Amino acid sequence: MTAMSILYSRSDCPHCARARLALLRCEVPCELRELAPSVLPAGVQAVPSLWLADGARLEDSLAILHWAAARRPELQLWPDIRVRQQSIENLVRIIDGPFAQASASYQRMPQPGRADRRDYRAEAEIFLAQLEARLARMPYLVGDRETLADLAILPFIQCFADVDRTWFDISPYRRLRAWLAGYRDDPQWRRAQWQAPLWQQDAPPTSLLDGDSRRASA
Repeated sequence: MTAMSILYSRSDCPHCARARLALLRCEVPCELRELAPSVLPAGVQAVPSLWLADGARLEDSLAILHWAAARRPELQLWPDIRVRQQSIENLVRIIDGPFAQASASYQRMPQPGRADRRDYRAEAEIFLAQLEARLARMPYLVGDRETLADLAILPFIQCFADVDRTWFDISPYRRLRAWLAGYRDDPQWRRAQWQAPLWQQDAPPTSLLDGDSRRASA
């Protein structure tokens, strides 16, 4: 009986969603511990936090993505070609930096007609236009197959789109909208967004892969 890894996360956090999706894509067994936004158990500094069965800890969503991708190299989520690796790194750097900042400010503005809300949306649109241009040339963000770029960026684009779906659905980013819609019925993406019952110390473990409550062993 081998102990599973443990993922501490929240369903409302895009960084957690990307970590969950990568683990699901790579079929990595782990126990899912859903946390409340303001409550972190002892030893957890932030979410997502993946506690590996060997005692190591991954405290960053991108580190979790790379670790998961290394478990399933045949998926080529991290391509062998260096120029594509650099493209992934550049895109994720923007999504985690200026886009995330503009998107968070956009989400905090509750009134669609506010000028400052439109300004924040316009800042985020600079990145949307870059993605639209990429998807005009290829089916995924970095080539003809899914990579870590798609997994890392997907949750942030969905969060942005959900702020004002009426606007997004008629926005000029037709290919980006189609890319996002392509994930709508993806069972692993749906699972990555699932809000599990809040974790309690004595509750039976919940598996990320299948949702069964069971002993944390496999």
